[in-house]
This record gives sequence, structure tokens and C-alpha cells, in this order.
Amino acid sequence: MRKFLLVMMGVLLSLSSYASHLSGGDIQYRYIGDSTGVARHYKVILRLYRDVTGIGLPTNETVTVSSNCYANISVPVSLVPGSGVVSPTLFDCVTPSTYTKTLEIYMYVGYVTLPGNCNTYRFWYQNCCRPPGITNIAGSSGAGFYFDAELDNASQGQNSSPIFVSEPVRAFCVGNPFNWKQTAIEEDGDSIVYSLINCRQNAYPNQADIPYLAGWTTQQPVTSSYFNLNPSTGLINFLPTQTEIDILSVLVEEYRFDTVWGYWFKVGTASRDMMISVSPICAPAVMNGVSLDFTAPGHYIDPVTGYPTVDYECGDTAVTIYFDIPLDCYSISPDGTDFRLTGPNGQPWPVKRAQANCNVNAESDSITLILYKPLAVNGLYYLYSKTGNDGNTILNKCGIGMSEFDTLVLKVDDCVNIVMELENVTVVDDQYTKIEWSVDTTTFFTDLFEKYVIIREDIGWASVGHVTDYKQTYFYDQTAVGVDAFSYNYKVYMVYNSFDMDTTRAVHSILVKSSGQCDTLCLTWNSYNGWTNPMYDVYLRDMNTMQWNKLTQTPISDTTYCGIFDTLETGFNSFKVVTTNNLYTSESNYTECYQEAPPELIIPNVITPNNDGINDRFYIRGLDLYDTKPIMIINRWGIVVYVSEDYNNDWDGGKLSDGVYFYVLEVWDGDTSFTFNGIITLLR
Repeated sequence: MRKFLLVMMGVLLSLSSYASHLSGGDIQYRYIGDSTGVARHYKVILRLYRDVTGIGLPTNETVTVSSNCYANISVPVSLVPGSGVVSPTLFDCVTPSTYTKTLEIYMYVGYVTLPGNCNTYRFWYQNCCRPPGITNIAGSSGAGFYFDAELDNASQGQNSSPIFVSEPVRAFCVGNPFNWKQTAIEEDGDSIVYSLINCRQNAYPNQADIPYLAGWTTQQPVTSSYFNLNPSTGLINFLPTQTEIDILSVLVEEYRFDTVWGYWFKVGTASRDMMISVSPICAPAVMNGVSLDFTAPGHYIDPVTGYPTVDYECGDTAVTIYFDIPLDCYSISPDGTDFRLTGPNGQPWPVKRAQANCNVNAESDSITLILYKPLAVNGLYYLYSKTGNDGNTILNKCGIGMSEFDTLVLKVDDCVNIVMELENVTVVDDQYTKIEWSVDTTTFFTDLFEKYVIIREDIGWASVGHVTDYKQTYFYDQTAVGVDAFSYNYKVYMVYNSFDMDTTRAVHSILVKSSGQCDTLCLTWNSYNGWTNPMYDVYLRDMNTMQWNKLTQTPISDTTYCGIFDTLETGFNSFKVVTTNNLYTSESNYTECYQEAPPELIIPNVITPNNDGINDRFYIRGLDLYDTKPIMIINRWGIVVYVSEDYNNDWDGGKLSDGVYFYVLEVWDGDTSFTFNGIITLLR
């Protein structure tokens, strides 16, 4: 035992030479045994945040799995391509200086098969050293760090830990309130709870809390007027009052309810060790607070009023405001009371609600105000900011507010009486768009009708085509070929008796994007403005049948959908977003994630042919790498129920009843053959 400890100490000392100036990290694990067919098979993800002034990180690291049930397991993890970039949101609020540290993000991935079930598994990592100059601890350059993720797979079965998806490192500035979202997703449907814990150091089981210096505590790790963590949402809000560099750690615990015992079991945890910088002032670009983006489409300075102005059309029911720096979504009052709109006669023009396209960091670069009634009178409408019902004006992501009475002018000068509305914009087969509108033919003389003209914002609201039949209220814009890169925004107007009538409101297509990798995939899309309160369904296309299968059990109102898609077919998998009302359906473009080819032949032990697009067939990953694949499936009485001389992953159980069946699979690679046999459970 003594020799073993000496060897381990040598390993740990050698690791420290690769890791000075580490600034934090986190560990997450995912159960993948359902897809690989290997019991207790887990994927391990290690993320490290490094101060660029320190020693570089290696291409391989080690995560240790400890428990009270089994001996320690060393899990080698390898660096993921693309690691080593500076955190993308690090310097959004401050200018790099002696008060800040530049941090890079590194990601490692490995795999482990646990020897059995145990309620005390702990995936952990430790190293040395932290950067010098950390304010809230003593001797930071000599302090190591430790973080872990716990797993109990004995009480409630296998489990995947909570997954952090928001940006982990930020720099803040003195004197401004901040909302900092610690967003974690949980794929098993368990309940999660956030809390603050001490940063730790040393190897398990001798890890120890790093004590804070006087004036800082676990619950107040930053010198601040207040420091709060919402245990339900992970939102941290605080107002820093002193220039400093601090460390802190967030713990996410997940609980699963046992209906038999009526008890919540803690089945897993994940922790995130972080370092933040607080600068004396914000960057000059953000010091002016919330400012309008005058480079947004259609903005100009009106020579008469001197105000920034946007031309709107009679009948528009939504006003979109663009900002030069992303907003803090928590500062936006959803009832729209951060703004007031007055009509040309000086009377209020009521705002119904405000909606923002918020990302996983709870930030947005625009707000769309939905009006109770359309802009229906010619003249100048004045839209100005004010303190909302939430007690503040909107804040940018750096905690600096918008001045009250900042004004934007909406100019309307072509109101008409024809009742016409743009109803829907949808993407057709990921190729182009279809525009649909409605018109009340009783509000005009049809013999004076000339054409409908369809215009598009990205080409300066120029025409993309027209329709000369007043009964035809749709148009295919086959020039909109960039549906995978752009959300196309449209309006329609009628040419009536040689006069251009009022344009309809603007409606844009849905543009969905993904990170491109199937692990921890988050799909995001712009909020659809075709109708009020759109609800969305997310679809995945089966690569073999080319049929679209719905992923969402019920429609969702969010514009973000995150999930774990490790079980998808090898190659590019396509997703789309669909929203519908009683009359129209709007589809997005297709977006893809790439599923890496499995390293070996993986045979499942269960199929569930219920047409949900998941495990519907006896699908053997890697089978297509072999020349011929004869297979025979036998029931428990020895009767052959299925046979194929060259199996093509297409057996779905047929009309067989639920139960356990046996398979014998022979695969040929040239003149070499391999035989596999086992059981497959059929569950409908």
C-alpha cells in the first residue's frame, strides 16, 4: 500500500507540471449503456479553464472514479478538437488589463464501464496550481483545485449528471448589478437544485475546502452589496463593489422521486469551479448603457425631429428594437412596460407584451414589442423607454441601464382601408420559402386589382415577385436559397388602380441553428412572429426511411431545445422546428448534427417498436462495415421467428409479442467471419 501511495504521489506531482494557472473546471458524466448495449457504460466529460500565462495543458488527462464499493478506476480522457479558445463572453463587459485574467476553455472526453452498482460513486479531478493574485484566498499560486460529480446508480438505476451549458467564466465591473445564469440541463427528467460550495483542493478522499480570507464566505465569495443564488434556476445576482479576482464554486444536485417509497433520492451531482475578475470600470463601449443599434435594417436619423427613426407600414402589429450590446433578459419586463408608445395624436398606443430571443446565457440583442392594435394612423409614433413594472429600465448584460425617455420614432404615412394581412412564412423542404396572406375581397373592387407584390427585408424591402390573380394568396420565393443562414423577413402589398397600397406587417421565416455536434446538442431559433404565442415542435428525420419523427411530446414555447443525442445514426442527422395554428403551418430550415461512427460493433439488447423514432428497430451500429451479415432470431422455444442472409438493420419485431428472443449473428469481412449471439428483448 505504501508503494502504491508513493507512485500515486509521483503521478500527481508530474501532472502539476502541466497545469499551473488552472482557473477552474467541471466534470459531467452521461450514461450511454442503452445505446452501446454495455451495462454501466458511461461517457466522461472534463472541462478545464486555464489562465493563458500558465503552462499549457496536455492532450490527455485522467479522471478518477472512486467509491466505497470498488477499487479506484483511472479514466483516460482526450482533448477534444477546438479546445483552447478564449472564453467567448469573457471580455464583453470589461477591457483586458491588470485587473483581469484571460481564460481559455479546454474539453476532454473519455469512457468507462463501471464494475457494478454503487451509491457512492464519485468522478473526480484534482491538480495544481491556481494563478497568483486571487483576492479572496491566501497564497493562491500554491493552492490546488478539486471538483467532482457524484453518482448513485444503486438506488434508482443508471443516471446522467446535470450538464452545464452556459458560459462558465466572466469578467464584471464595479458598481453595476449583474444577473449571471448558471444554466444546466438534466436529460432524465430529475429535479435539480443549485447551491454555492467552497472551492476545494487535494485528492479524494483527502480533499479539503480552500478557506476564504476574512470578509469573504461561501455564500458571499465576491465583495458585493448582495450575492444571491436562486436554488431553482441557478441565477446568480450581485452588485460588486470592489476591484478583485475571486474564486467560487456552484453545485448542482439532482433528485429522483420514488413513487413506491414516496421519497426523493439524490442520484447525482455536478460541480463547477470558477474564477471571475471584477474591474474598476466597465469597458468604454458599454459605459453609455443600453443604446439602440442604428446600423440595424431601416434605421436613420430623421432630419426634422433629430431622433432615430424607422419606417413602419400601416397595419404592423409588432415593433422590433435592436441594441448594440446584448441585454440582460432578466431586466426585461415581459408585459412591455419598459416602453411607452404614443400615436400621432399624442394618445398612448398600448403595448401588449415584450418578447426577446434569449440564449442559454439569458442575453438578447433585440426586443420585439407586440401591440394590442396595428399602427393604423398616418404620422409619427414615439416609442420611448421608461421604468417598467419590474422597477427598472432594461439593462445591458454589463448591468448598465437604459436612460428613461430614450426615443425611437416610428413613421407611418400610407395607411389604407384594404383589409389584408400577411399570415405565414414557411421554409419549403429546406430550399426556399413560401409566403401566405389573407385578404378580404369585399374591401376593394376586384376589377381594379393589379397584383400582389412580395417584398423582402434583406434586399432593402425590394420585390421578390408578384401574383396577378387576386384569388391566389400564396407565393413561393425561390430566390430565398439561403434558408440555412438567414431568417427571411417579408411583407406584402397590393397594387390597386396603379397605386401601391399599404404593406402588411412583417413576418419572418424560422431559422434554427445547432452546434453541429450531437453531444449536448442545443437547437436555437428565432421566435416566430406569424401569430400570437407560437408553440413549437421539434422533429428529427430518420436517416433510413427519411420520415420525420417528433421529438417533443407536447409543443413548447421556448426557442431553445437541448438534449443528448448520442444514440443517433452515424453521419449527419437533420432537425427542423414546426409551429402551427388552426390555418397555417410554419416550418424552419433543416439543421444538422454530426454523429461520429461507433468505434466497434454495438448490438442493443432491447427494441421498442412504438414508432417514436427511438429504438424502433433491431439496429446494430457498425454493421454496415461488413460485407455480408446473416442473422437468425429464435424464440424461447427454439423456433426460428426471423432469418436474413444479409441483415440490413430492418427487423422491428414484426407481429411478435413482447418477450425475450435469441439472436445468432454472423458477419463476414472478406474471408473472415465473426459470430455473435445473445438475447434481445422486445418491448412495445
